[in-house]
Amino acid sequence: MNDPLFRTRARPAGKLAEVVASKIERDIIDRDWPVGMVLGSETALTERYGVSRAVFREAIRLLESDRVARMRPGPNGGLVVAAPESEGVAHAMALYLSFARVTVGQLLDIRGLFEAHAAGLAAINATADDKAELRALLVDERKQVEEDWRAAKDFHLLIARMSGNPAVHLIAQCLVMLTEDQTTPTRSRPATARQVHEVHARVGGAILDGDAETARELMLGHIHALDPWLGETGKTATAAE
Repeated sequence: MNDPLFRTRARPAGKLAEVVASKIERDIIDRDWPVGMVLGSETALTERYGVSRAVFREAIRLLESDRVARMRPGPNGGLVVAAPESEGVAHAMALYLSFARVTVGQLLDIRGLFEAHAAGLAAINATADDKAELRALLVDERKQVEEDWRAAKDFHLLIARMSGNPAVHLIAQCLVMLTEDQTTPTRSRPATARQVHEVHARVGGAILDGDAETARELMLGHIHALDPWLGETGKTATAAE
């Protein structure tokens, strides 16, 4: 949190409540985001920021909607610093891309770029615990995907997290979520589960071996094979097998 970029970045200021929310966000960032810390009571904070209770409460609604902070009632209550959830942010990003009518080709291009990079980073940065989690996932993956094809996303989200780059992880969450929304599987569950697991096992094997270049190439090919139903079927899937 030492980069000045993160110390000056806050929401665009417009209405007075947005200005106050922005100031509170900056205060939280300057404190290195101390989750659980009570910043003050409503009375103390309205005095600190020089606004009415109505304006302050509107600012708090903005902060709570972004899970930046929340008001805790009671004698020991006040405005408590919270931890934003990446899934909620990723969902909002996916909704925007749906609204913007992102095409399948555009989705696969950017997903391939980010996930290939994530796989390469995972091969370099994965910890012993990360590798153990990856091995455990691959052991049960075929059965899990056969029961529910959506379980295939767990591999991709794990690799993104293993990259060690929070930005890559967040964007991968968004793109995986959007892909899942557009997926319409057409093959039988056993066939889908087998193929997904075989591809994931090859990518995972390269990561476990620390082979970043192979991991990148395999993941890129895997993502681009998701067309036409975004789930490895038809002529593209045949080529990837």
